Amino acid sequence: MKRSNTNQIGVNSVNFKRANHGFFLWFLSVISFAQFSCNDDIPAASQDRFVDNLYGNTTGLELIIAYEQGADPYTSFGGFDNWRITDYNLNQLLGTQKIPVKVPHVLDSMKNLGVLSQNNYTRQNIIDIAADVQRYSNKDSVKSIVLLFLNGYLIKDGVIETRVLGLNIDGSAVVAIFKPVISASSSKEAEKNMVEQSTVTHEIGHVLGLVNNGVPTTSLHHDQANGSHCSNSSCVMYWKNGAGEVAQYIDRFTRGQDITLFGAQCRADIKAK
Repeated sequence: MKRSNTNQIGVNSVNFKRANHGFFLWFLSVISFAQFSCNDDIPAASQDRFVDNLYGNTTGLELIIAYEQGADPYTSFGGFDNWRITDYNLNQLLGTQKIPVKVPHVLDSMKNLGVLSQNNYTRQNIIDIAADVQRYSNKDSVKSIVLLFLNGYLIKDGVIETRVLGLNIDGSAVVAIFKPVISASSSKEAEKNMVEQSTVTHEIGHVLGLVNNGVPTTSLHHDQANGSHCSNSSCVMYWKNGAGEVAQYIDRFTRGQDITLFGAQCRADIKAK
């Protein structure tokens, strides 16, 4: 699979004079929406996980994004290309495994699902929707992750979960983002945009086997009390979705350094896989 040009762009090439304010708001928002969460179904060891056929058997990975009418992904804010965040971080993470990742950046490259019949979604609903847009088998050398943006909430055990931002289904190649929860995470548009990207990157991290979710840890950073999450509060795989020392992040951005969301320990785990 040919890597898109945007995958080659390091974050140092971003115009930080325009983007810094947006990133400042992003990390403030990560703190402020700590009451929201991801909801990751941890598969039994006997289940067929996407990660089990990923490393050592993949020449390319494509992110397939599909959205329900009214749940369109945010693509830009203030002239900044939002999807550079996910693109850069996934390619940085998997570059050590020589797996290029193709990420769409504009709605025209994403699939509009129209208006779906249900208002809220069970795990099985999500699996069925993803099956209609998946292009590859997990056995193929080129693989894909399906990312669904839904205009409703997760239904878990018969209960509507109004605080779950995103979900990875059983370690599969399926991620759901619940747009009403993203929208409720802040009253400010810049914050909503960045909360969405942080959530996307976090959930895909689970698909790729983080943390100790198919990819063994190489150091002590698995926060077992909070599932497959990282104990490093500066990592996007932290259970609060990357909430860390805001001043530390802002200092990095103002000095023009890379916007790396995955912590060094999670990156080391993937590199060693």
